[in-house]
This record gives sequence, C-alpha cells and structure tokens, in this order.
Amino acid sequence: MKSLIKKTIAVGAMVLFGLSLSYGQSYEKGDNLLNLGVGFGGSLGMPMGISFEHGFSDKISGGIYAGYASKKENFGVASAKWTYILGAARASYHFNFNVEGLDPYLGVILGYNYAKSELTGNMAGWSADAGGLVYGGHAGARYFFSQKFGVFAEVGYGLGNLNAGLTFKL
Repeated sequence: MKSLIKKTIAVGAMVLFGLSLSYGQSYEKGDNLLNLGVGFGGSLGMPMGISFEHGFSDKISGGIYAGYASKKENFGVASAKWTYILGAARASYHFNFNVEGLDPYLGVILGYNYAKSELTGNMAGWSADAGGLVYGGHAGARYFFSQKFGVFAEVGYGLGNLNAGLTFKL
C-alpha cells in the first residue's frame, strides 16, 4: 500500500512539474472558466462548490455559483443533520499584475441560500428549514499551469471561509 501511495505521489509531482513548464495564460475576454472546489474554515463539514464564469470584457466576468454542504452529529440520544444549498450569480473584476499565469480578481455574489436541519432518535420528526436572499463579496486568484488547467483560491462569501480547488478554461 505504501508503495502505491509513493508511486501516486511521484506521478502526480511529475505531472504538476510538466504542467508548470507549459505556457500559462491569465484571464482574457471570451474566457469560459469552470472552478471545482471545496471549502475550509467553516462549521459545515466539507462543503463543495462549482462556479462558471464567462469573460465579457478583458476586466469583467460573470456567471453562476452552486454550493452544497452537509454535516451530521450524534448526541447519544439524538442525531442531527444539517444541509446547506447555495445558488447565486457572481461577477468579478480581474486585475493584471503582468505575472504569467496569474489571474487575481475581486467580485460580488447575489443569490439564494437554503438550510435544513433534522433530528432523529429520541427527538425524531423535528425539523426546520429556512432560506433567503444572500449577498457578499469574494477575493481570489487563479494560477494556470497551462492554457487550460490551473488552481484557484478564494476568500469571502461561500460555504467555507476559504474555497480552493481546480480551475479549467473551456
């Protein structure tokens, strides 16, 4: 098993090194960007999110965001499950620091958040849900290892305090 893990890490490192030697290009008008990520630093377990943005100009992009998180806790006599779903429109302003492959941006988000909680065990049958309009901002950056593949990290509104993952130009 250790041998398989070492081989997987070695192959992954070679792939990332090879990608880093490729030409990386930052944001441009007409780009279609897909982010697949997870959230960190919140109380929601391991939230997952996906966003898509289209480049309407060389500085402005707009698109959609969807996120999902679920968390279960056992309290002995009862268990609780929380579920969160977020759907939103987002827009970003892209900066150019003349660093090959880097795409820093600031943006806003406007959408709808749905939350549900359920208890089982001795308190089975109790549940509550809520939802409403949400708005906020984000600051982030993408770094492209090649013309089509990179990584991203964002702070701000989402299902985690920090969201990070893979980004693709379609």
